[in-house]
Amino acid sequence: MKSMLATLLAALSLVAALASAQQPRATAPDAEHQLLHSVAGQWNVTQSLWLTPGKPPKVDQGKASLDMVLNGRHLRQNLQIADGTGFEGLGYFGYDSTTRQFFSTWMDVNFPGLVVAYGSFDPTAKAVTLRGRMPAAQGGDAVLVREVLTLTDPDHLRYEFFETHKGIEALAVRLDYTRVR
Repeated sequence: MKSMLATLLAALSLVAALASAQQPRATAPDAEHQLLHSVAGQWNVTQSLWLTPGKPPKVDQGKASLDMVLNGRHLRQNLQIADGTGFEGLGYFGYDSTTRQFFSTWMDVNFPGLVVAYGSFDPTAKAVTLRGRMPAAQGGDAVLVREVLTLTDPDHLRYEFFETHKGIEALAVRLDYTRVR
């Protein structure tokens, strides 16, 4: 039995080694990664949160730390909003050189799921637009989302998060970033 187990483990190790050898090697960060790098830093944030579409938003202040991680390939955001609830969120924004797509992931203390979206950069608008889905709050069908990150200038960003409910898209959150100097 020990011999059979040792043979099985050796075979699995060989398969893993062969699979690893066939994986493409990471290339140096490209222009899209440099774009992400340009927004790394400390930011003051104004959050506008639309709790009810068509009504004025709830506006709160916060701070964000955007840091390049994993050899300069991914931008990690730690966001805190002083809204009286202890809001905290964690997101990653990156560019996949293989699929030639930007992607984002997001999770926060008010939401038990993970938002994942993919998209592209429009150099004319200086904006990355991503589309994805997030789990519904009450376990229903996934909610379609659209995210737009606009690079206003080196010291200002705007992030908009839209949700589609019953076929109608509405702005749910807008974050306006000002770089801390």
